[in-house]
Amino acid sequence: MSALLAFVRSSARTALLTLLLLLGTGTGLLPSVQAQAPLYLANSETTVSEISFRFVDTQTFEVDRLRQQIATDAPGFFDRARNAVAFLPGVRARTFPFDPVTLQKDVVRLRRFYNQNGFPAPSVDYPATQLDTARNQIHVVFTIREGAPVTIRTQEFLAADTDAPLETQLSPALRREWASFRQSTEVEADARYTEFKRSETEGEVRTWLRNQGYTFAEVTSEAAIDSTANTATLRYRIDPGPVGRISEIVVEGNEAVSASIVRRELPFQVGDRFSAAKITEGQRRLFDLNLFRVALADVPNQPRDSTVTVRYRVREANLRAYSGQIGYGTQPGITLQGNWRHRNFRGNGRNLIVGLVADTGYPQNPPDFLPNFLAQSASRDPDRRFRASVTLRQPYLFSGDLSGTVEPFVQERINPSIGANTDRFLGLNERQIGLNTTLIYDLLPFRSISLRHSFARIEQFRGDGTTTDSLGAGDDDLFDKSVFSLSGTFGKTDDFINPTRGYILRPSIEAGGIPFESGVDFLRTSAEVSGYLPLSDQVELAGRVFGGLLWPIGNSRDNLTIPPTAPPSRLRRSRIFQDRFSEYLFYAGGGSDVRGWASQLGGGKVLQRSTLAREDFVYRPVGARSKLGVNLEARLPFPGLGSSWRSAVFVDAAYLHAGPLNLVPPPSVSTPPGPDGSPVATDPDDVLVGTGVGIRYQTPFGFVRLDTAYKLTPDALDLRRPGAVGDAVTTDNRSLDTVPTRTIRRFRLHFGIGRTF
Repeated sequence: MSALLAFVRSSARTALLTLLLLLGTGTGLLPSVQAQAPLYLANSETTVSEISFRFVDTQTFEVDRLRQQIATDAPGFFDRARNAVAFLPGVRARTFPFDPVTLQKDVVRLRRFYNQNGFPAPSVDYPATQLDTARNQIHVVFTIREGAPVTIRTQEFLAADTDAPLETQLSPALRREWASFRQSTEVEADARYTEFKRSETEGEVRTWLRNQGYTFAEVTSEAAIDSTANTATLRYRIDPGPVGRISEIVVEGNEAVSASIVRRELPFQVGDRFSAAKITEGQRRLFDLNLFRVALADVPNQPRDSTVTVRYRVREANLRAYSGQIGYGTQPGITLQGNWRHRNFRGNGRNLIVGLVADTGYPQNPPDFLPNFLAQSASRDPDRRFRASVTLRQPYLFSGDLSGTVEPFVQERINPSIGANTDRFLGLNERQIGLNTTLIYDLLPFRSISLRHSFARIEQFRGDGTTTDSLGAGDDDLFDKSVFSLSGTFGKTDDFINPTRGYILRPSIEAGGIPFESGVDFLRTSAEVSGYLPLSDQVELAGRVFGGLLWPIGNSRDNLTIPPTAPPSRLRRSRIFQDRFSEYLFYAGGGSDVRGWASQLGGGKVLQRSTLAREDFVYRPVGARSKLGVNLEARLPFPGLGSSWRSAVFVDAAYLHAGPLNLVPPPSVSTPPGPDGSPVATDPDDVLVGTGVGIRYQTPFGFVRLDTAYKLTPDALDLRRPGAVGDAVTTDNRSLDTVPTRTIRRFRLHFGIGRTF
């Protein structure tokens, strides 16, 4: 019986398919095409091999956008790759059945899409569709003639009851602001009409009125289309209603957190004029407290008068929570993070976080089969760090815009400027015990100013602890660090998380040793400006200019300007301060800086012995006093891989300058001299230029990036392995010029998550 039913279903499907295709041919929709099988030979086993679009006269929309409107599906790049290896165990080929009913519906869907986007009489057909009877596969080809579009002639904003201009219903104080807003919504001459544009403007008008206090504003719209002239007049009928003031703030769902804490965080209070933007901002602030899993704001049903009740419905997160993460980085190796959080420590919305971080630096020698961008750089020591901290955050200091944190911490790490200390656990060579204090003032969402003071007691365990050379390299260095920093984020973009238009400015200034005594005395300024400009719906241009300058002060300046010809006792002081300032100098290189170079290895560097790296030698970046750089990146579609995939072409450049500072460490046991007795180093003053291409894949947590970069201006060490250089100058007493270069070192892969800048 089941076999008979299956036969009937198959026969019915085949008959329907034949009928639809014959009807299409008979009505001129499917004219016969020579040198190909007639489409009525398609059957229930036919699969779709490809979907194409052909345009007559004009093409307004990208093919990817049209594919999103249809239900018929065809294999993509990854589907083809999967099907190619379907013979492997556990891998099943994916098929894409052809359904003639769905194809007919797709034609209707495409026509409706064009209607909604201002094309009243589009022609959508599939006469060029091809059937391969040998493989029983069909290549669907949609042929589209868009026709003349409807253009917007005028926009009218009218009072709902009188048909008079809306400004007659507004208070005199708002009429000028309304004129400015209306000007911003004006469409260009002969702009194509779309239903989306009409509804978008309708929403913008409603939002503008609600932000001016018209809580219950109502807006409707209609399009009067002149089919003869193919023009449209858009009319928006607006009933603003009364201006409302907040009479009550209702909080629902809170249990451990008092309603007063919720109301305290809101940017308005009872008696203020209603503003939809402030209501939404209050919701964002509640999320920022980390107290709530859900925070919803609304205006409940109420009389349409001048008093407004605002409601916030919240759901509290667990007051105490644990979390942990594990990851891998090329320099830090396997990384572990864990923290314990109390979300309302001793009330008042305080957050207490106890955190542990372990950048293990392992594996030091990863397997050879790992891709280059996943293997540790052979040119640097691993970034090994262990840190414990306790962070107390107070979200409300005198106002909801000001918050503060206090963070005592202890940290042990490998400072790559010093070299691993083999007498200490895992080669760790630096200990810090300190306190960070921060004040943050929120100007606007994603725009803030922060003031931070960092105080730490630092001990650097120099050398291997067993050898003291003529410079006293085995001596430890103990000093205090007291640094104030002021930084901010400003700008205007369409989206601060994923910007495509606008700019972002990030300036900062740091002062060490002012006013408290410190082992590092300096002023340091830096700034960067990022800009974004869409060139079309699919192409955008992004650029960044960045730079900074360091001024050592007093004793720090004196020790950083000691000439390399000075006596050993003075050179020892110079080297100590070079190590102290290693985190305040400017460097280049990395996936978010000048691509083509590993992080911090762009520019001047010196050969240094290593007990941890894959080779016996590494390069130590010497840094610079000043830096000026630029990034330029064009972000494009990735052909054939859909809208989630993007490609990029970029050029990065930077100029590093040491100025009067002597930043190259003198020769010693850890920095072996070359045949001429001086350290093997390159000039800290350098111009770096890198270029390349990349791919991007959009995920829920941001773009996954893979860039292939090429060094256009490598220095004498960039193209030589540190191990080969070290063996040549220390064992064979040969000069750097005799070490062969490797062209492959001009290339570097950069892997990351999120925007480049």
